Amino acid sequence: MLDVDAYRWLTSPTALRYWMELSQDAESTSDALLKKLRLHLPSNQASTLLEQRELQALAKRKVPDPLRWFWTRQLLEQSSDYETAMETANDFPKAGSVLDICCGAGADSLSLAHRGLSVHAIDRCPIACVLAKHNASSHGLTIQVQDQSAEETQVDCNSFIHIDPDRRADGTRTSSLERLSPNWDTIVRLLKQCKGMSLKLAPGTRVDWNGLKHRGEQPPHAVRFLSRDGSVRQQRWYWGLDRWPENSITASMHLNEPSTRRAYQFAVRQENRQSANESNSPCAPMSSDWFHETFSQFETMDIEAELSTQPSNFVADYDPSIRAAEMSLSFAHRYGWHLVDSNSGYLTANEPAVHPMVRWFRVMDVLPLDKKRLKAYARNANVRTWELKSRGLEVDLNALRKILACKPTSSQSMTILCTKMGNSHRAIFCSEVF
Repeated sequence: MLDVDAYRWLTSPTALRYWMELSQDAESTSDALLKKLRLHLPSNQASTLLEQRELQALAKRKVPDPLRWFWTRQLLEQSSDYETAMETANDFPKAGSVLDICCGAGADSLSLAHRGLSVHAIDRCPIACVLAKHNASSHGLTIQVQDQSAEETQVDCNSFIHIDPDRRADGTRTSSLERLSPNWDTIVRLLKQCKGMSLKLAPGTRVDWNGLKHRGEQPPHAVRFLSRDGSVRQQRWYWGLDRWPENSITASMHLNEPSTRRAYQFAVRQENRQSANESNSPCAPMSSDWFHETFSQFETMDIEAELSTQPSNFVADYDPSIRAAEMSLSFAHRYGWHLVDSNSGYLTANEPAVHPMVRWFRVMDVLPLDKKRLKAYARNANVRTWELKSRGLEVDLNALRKILACKPTSSQSMTILCTKMGNSHRAIFCSEVF
């Protein structure tokens, strides 16, 4: 059982001196360090310090300055990563007041404070409150932190709410509104009391717009899916925050080095088209290191399926936030592309067009997803590096990689996209264009 007193001690000057020494020792094993610490500290304090050293390596994936953060394992797993937290803080108007409910270790609270907002953070877990207060202080930020449950919270009508309900309250992950903690009824009550709300949810949670209306509840004004490094990190529902259009669904992608280059080329192309009065794309402009595509909630309903049972000269993979938003068809239609068979599949076109969220490939060959034929193709292709991807199919990519293994004499690389085409399973051999 976690000891709140040990975490209170962890944030003391004495513990911080031990922590600095511990974090700089990269050579000693965990057992050796624990033995050394127990010469000077009680067992629970020594274990708490050592836990932070182990979590530090994991925290590097989420924050740029892991030495300035303290966590529990669960709070680290549930936390927003730095880039996503900073981006979603922009959803709130500057100089406002935000109540961060279920604040955890404070990642979102700190980002809101960085934006200049007045932040009051609450969590029913006393350890989370201790860590959130420390993490804010170590970053030179001031936030109010209070050990309190959402159920007993009353909200100032001039305040906004940021809320990250527990999606594992019963020990298993959930995307069901009925299994959140605090529960949906509490969230609705809080929504009625505040000026606006951002609700963080699992990517798989679906908006039952008509169901909410039928129960007399207000559906979110806007929904957003945020992806980073090829995976969808979270979904946001918004009420009373006007950054995104009403009844809209937005796919937001954090830009890495290749997509940043594509974003620049795309921006130049859009600017040229706007100068010629040709552009009507509703994609939002980049904000810092993010790119956004915004769709109407009802957009796909007005579009007939534009599917292809055979790829054209070029195929493309696109950001998973588009698929999570269930806007693949709208996205393809917006830019004059087609989908390869399924709504979760790949794009195809006679000519590629640069877009930050899309990787284009030139089609080299299309084969049945058959072991013998793929192995024979690999022997003749003389390819050293294979990139393997699959959409709409359950494919063992590790087993496929073994099938393709050979002794190439070249440094050539090639991509295989596994997908459905009609009732058949196909492997598209291709090379990346941009």
